[in-house]
Formats: sequence, C-alpha cells, structure tokens
Amino acid sequence: MKILCHLNVKFGESEMQKQSKARSFMQATTLMVGLAACSSFVMVPAAMAAERSATERVDDAAITAQVKTRLLANEVTRSININVDTKAGVVTLRGTAPNETAKEKAEEVAHGVEGVQAVANALIIGDSSMNPQTATAKAKDAAVEGEQMAGDAWITTKVKAQLLADDEVKGFDINVSTKSGVVTLAGLLPSEAMRDKAVRITKGVKGVKKVNSDALKVGS
Repeated sequence: MKILCHLNVKFGESEMQKQSKARSFMQATTLMVGLAACSSFVMVPAAMAAERSATERVDDAAITAQVKTRLLANEVTRSININVDTKAGVVTLRGTAPNETAKEKAEEVAHGVEGVQAVANALIIGDSSMNPQTATAKAKDAAVEGEQMAGDAWITTKVKAQLLADDEVKGFDINVSTKSGVVTLAGLLPSEAMRDKAVRITKGVKGVKKVNSDALKVGS
C-alpha cells in the first residue's frame, strides 16, 4: 500500500508556523503507518485459515494415497477394487468385498495409516456373479450408508478434539460414539458441572443432532 504525504511550506512563513506544520506532518505520517500496520494484522488470520485449509487438502490426499498403496500391498485386499476418499482425516471405503473377512481387513489396513482419524467402511459383500440390479441397489444403499458413516465419524472426531481442547475436561476418559448424528457419551466425571460442560461442548459441534449422556456418570 502506498502512502503519499505532502508537506506544503511557503516562503515567508514564521519559524513557529513552519514547526507547527512539521509537527502536523509527523502526526499524519504516524497515523497512516499505524493504519497500514492494522490492515496487515487483520489480513493475517484469513491467510492462516487459507493455509490450514490447503494443508488439510494435502494431508487428505496423502492419506488417500497411502491407504490405496497398503490395500494393494495386502494379500487379502489387493484383488478388491476399493474406492478410497478422505476428508479431514476421515477415510471412506466404497466398493464390493468378496466376504466379511476381506471387508474387515480393508478397514484394518486403512486404520493403520498415520493421520487417519476414523474409517467409514461402506464396502458391500458380493461377487462378480451378483445380479446387476441387485448390485446396483446394494451400491446405492452402501453409498448412502457410507455418507452417513463418514459424517458420523467426522462428528466423533470433532467432538473428541473439542473435549481434549478444554482444559478442565481433557483430563478425563470420555468415550464418544456417533450414529445418525446422535452422539453418545460414556465415562466417569467428578461433578455434575463437569458433566454438563462435556454435554455442552458436544452440542456445540456442527452436525450433532442430539446428545445421549445417560452413560456419562458422576462419581469418584
């Protein structure tokens, strides 16, 4: 940003008038520099947010690549055509597995990759001889289920992160699970105030429809 300041000094002015104009010039310059500094400061958070977003995309792409590589390297899953997608560390697996063992192995392999926060296993059980209409119907159901599972996994991850970020709650072991947007909290806390705070933090996470805290007990 360019700052243009002009000091107009006329010949014949008294020394006092010249000094007064000089002081006004310095004050105006200081104000403009201060405003420029403030403008730069305001822009920093936005730039940092954009940088974090870009970093997340790179991390997700790296996770996806690693999961695919390991699935191809595993003797149980290498022959299965598995679609892998990652968002904010939550990996979604889609495709057709020949049996439950292969489906579970694929999830296990994905969980083993560094940076994976959760795995939504939307693989369907079937084979190449499956009726096309049946396969299509199963694939659609699996896609819907996969989206829900990925959403639930994302919510679980975010709730855990928020609980760990709180100075009072982070010292306690709280189990978090999510199904269809309903978050269930389980564990033991020292007071009702702490229990209420854990519930309040959970409700504040985007996507949470309801919080079930029946299993979150108070005791010593």
